[in-house]
Amino acid sequence: MLQAFLQQLVPALEESIKLAVPLGILLAIILPLPDQSIRRTFTRVLKWGFFLSLFMTAVRVGTKSAVNREIFESMAIAVDLVGAVILCTILLRSLHREWTPREERLFRFGTGALTLGLFLYHGLELWLIPVATVQVAMGKYLTLTFLVKMLGFFGGIFLGFLSGYLAYKAAAALNHGRLVFVFSVQIAATAIQQVIFVLTVLMARQLFGAESLIPYMAWFIDNQNKVIYAIYFVSVLVPFTLFLQPRPERPVWANPAQYRQIVSSAIRRKRWGSGLLAILILTIFVSSVGGWYANKKEQLVPAVDVKAENGLVQIPLEQVSDGHLHRYAFHASDGTTVRVIIVQKGGSAFGVGLDACDICGATGYFERDGQIVCRLCDVVMNKATIGLPGGCNPIPVEYHVQNGAVQISADTLEAARIHFR
Repeated sequence: MLQAFLQQLVPALEESIKLAVPLGILLAIILPLPDQSIRRTFTRVLKWGFFLSLFMTAVRVGTKSAVNREIFESMAIAVDLVGAVILCTILLRSLHREWTPREERLFRFGTGALTLGLFLYHGLELWLIPVATVQVAMGKYLTLTFLVKMLGFFGGIFLGFLSGYLAYKAAAALNHGRLVFVFSVQIAATAIQQVIFVLTVLMARQLFGAESLIPYMAWFIDNQNKVIYAIYFVSVLVPFTLFLQPRPERPVWANPAQYRQIVSSAIRRKRWGSGLLAILILTIFVSSVGGWYANKKEQLVPAVDVKAENGLVQIPLEQVSDGHLHRYAFHASDGTTVRVIIVQKGGSAFGVGLDACDICGATGYFERDGQIVCRLCDVVMNKATIGLPGGCNPIPVEYHVQNGAVQISADTLEAARIHFR
């Protein structure tokens, strides 16, 4: 159960962090600005981004092919990067001079672009997490496993957006120069992950000659999942920058009592930095240790090799009539190993399927406490449905029981090799 909980909590936490922390720091920049239209733009686009991400997720799930996930997310990233470049350029210039009216209009546009791009990209990734859980459940929503998984998902969202809120409060306590610094570094770290994603899509589709970059990008592609730690690292800069911020200078109008109040207020605001640092330490621990445990795979029992005779693979009934999971390996003509599982469901009824499913691929199944469990998503199979299509069930394999054996056509197994490549 803990593994099922973490399998939902960790990805939900990481996507929420990538979304909420940059937006929290951006909000700390926007709120003190005299131009209220920038704040209204941020709020309006935040709402549109939320609902559009839900809508696009529904379209993606409902139509399968109407929305290409890679292309849609690449377009969202392009919008995000345009907004990021505009905002960082204007903010860095603001360190040396006042904004011009044209820069204010550009900043408003950049705020909308960054907010919309972030929400469409990470929102789609976020909402697809529970969608997969619902699809695997196949209508069985009142089971303990399903409830634990959904609790993990909402727990991840809570921790992620709590981090975003604390990032906002801590960033709001920074002076303008330090705030621009942490925002720029945060956006740069997020942009690196996004650029790697776009280049991966271009290389996979061999567009614009991007395939020539494969030798140089291989390491980055293989370690994409570690980019989250770079984002955590730059997020930690927020509290540390706040801790290192010097005591505010005494205004000329302030008497000693008033100045003590100013200093006391600054010290209290630094406590937000302590809260953010604590939650980031927790999230780093959850992402690392929790992620490792969530993705820990049960070792599969070695498959028993079988061969076809006269076009049939025959497995004696006495080998598979004990109610336990049995795994067999058929070596196809091209060398592909096709794994088949057989479990007795009762009497002369058997569940026969590939050691793979349409959702999780060829990760396989194992037996735990008499139950058949998917190795990837930890879903417990109903033995009665093994051999039937749908959800996380093993891909069915046609068979016959004759002459004291479970008989499977070699042609059927040859055709199934596409699932194990």
